[in-house]
Amino acid sequence: MGGVDKTFAPLLGIPLIAHTLGRFESSPVIGEIVLVLAPDSVEHGRTLVAERGYKKVTQVCAGGERRQDSVRHGLHALTPCDLVMVHDGARPCVDSAMLERAARTAGEHGATVAGMPVKDTIKRVAADLVIEDTPERALLWQAQTPQVFGYDLLVEAHRVIEGDFTDDAAMVESLGNRVRMFEGSYENIKVTTASDLVIAEAFLEQLGLPQSHTRVGIGFDSHPLVPDRRLVLGGVEIPHDHGLEGHSDGDVLVHALMDSLLGAANLGDKGIHFPSSDPRYRDISSLLLLERVATLVKDAGWRVSNVDATMLAQTPRLGPFIQAMRERSATALGISPDRVSIKATTTDHLGFVGRSEGIAVCAVACIVSNGPGAN
Repeated sequence: MGGVDKTFAPLLGIPLIAHTLGRFESSPVIGEIVLVLAPDSVEHGRTLVAERGYKKVTQVCAGGERRQDSVRHGLHALTPCDLVMVHDGARPCVDSAMLERAARTAGEHGATVAGMPVKDTIKRVAADLVIEDTPERALLWQAQTPQVFGYDLLVEAHRVIEGDFTDDAAMVESLGNRVRMFEGSYENIKVTTASDLVIAEAFLEQLGLPQSHTRVGIGFDSHPLVPDRRLVLGGVEIPHDHGLEGHSDGDVLVHALMDSLLGAANLGDKGIHFPSSDPRYRDISSLLLLERVATLVKDAGWRVSNVDATMLAQTPRLGPFIQAMRERSATALGISPDRVSIKATTTDHLGFVGRSEGIAVCAVACIVSNGPGAN
């Protein structure tokens, strides 16, 4: 796919692997997730896990040259358990019902593989492409993932087997174990080409994207400009002969961001959480309060997707400081700066802003739930 790690290819606005992880994160049959990635994608994966707040992901580790090497690395990072479910990250259309069928079948039979009956007639050919025979189609199934095994059984298979195998089921079979097939789904495709992304997008829209519940909040704040105060916006001190009045540092930009996030999560407003009557917040950096708001949003089951703010100020000129504002706000929110948009404009000398009596900010925040059933 153009040299790009397919697991991070954009799919309906988020990385492909985020769809897969979202399904596993929200499944009641999954207790722990170990994410195995190409070595040069490990840091990208860790950033994704942190930003999206996957609580079940305990390790992000590098895979090996072969598929079975990657699974072996994942097993080493996994806490010993009863059952291990191996799944291709590039199969984002797995659903919760399939995961539950997988766990139930493995519990009954010890080893199981998702699959579906083949639809086409299969021919076995010789090296010169001459057909040798036609297997009975009713007996042929195409294997998928998840594949589920008893922990000890899978660890033993990876310990003693050295040959090359295309999947874990084949390794377990080679030790003389019976592996039960259970019904997967024709929609449970593995994304390997750009055209597969289009198909996966259609299937995911049918599934309803349970990991992508979205809420939007709006925040607005304004403060008067007064002498003998520092002017702080987005955590950046700006040279000016006036600063913003306020109980804290008066950072009106951060205050608007806080209210937009609290509003999106239906958590009230900043005055409820950080009242101006509380001496603990006297002259406090508003970035510290923004960090606390981000934690409140996360604890409520949401993650910050992106924020956008427009500052209304006649003076001073704010453009040169916007990049630093974006970076500091992003750090406080635990997201990347490319998810923080900050702009500045004037009111063409209209109103209190136009008279340089104060600064106002309007902000919008988008938050996303990682699982179904968002309140």
